[in-house]
Amino acid sequence: MITQKKESQSNFMHMVFFWLKDTSDKQVDTFKNRTISFLDQVESIDTYHVGIPASTDRPIIERSYTVALVVTFQDKEAHDIYQDHEAHKHFINDCQHLWDSVKIFDTDK
Repeated sequence: MITQKKESQSNFMHMVFFWLKDTSDKQVDTFKNRTISFLDQVESIDTYHVGIPASTDRPIIERSYTVALVVTFQDKEAHDIYQDHEAHKHFINDCQHLWDSVKIFDTDK
């Protein structure tokens, strides 16, 4: 039997969890679209995923957030470019009034 190990070429992962003030479907869709719009402008991103809590339901799963963002980068330097990118700064300034809370988790290999 041959076993293949799946491993991303990205070495740095940036995960952001948003708790929006308005959790209506319309507002969540609008927020997701605004997030995708700014992410598409940042060349240092390898991959990204914008989503809502999955329908999995086990006691250990955190589902209280409204929208999650997972972004992968080649390295911390690429992440730092993202942090300083004008589109990222504009997104924060333009959207921060929409959330009650945000939590960020970064991982590196």
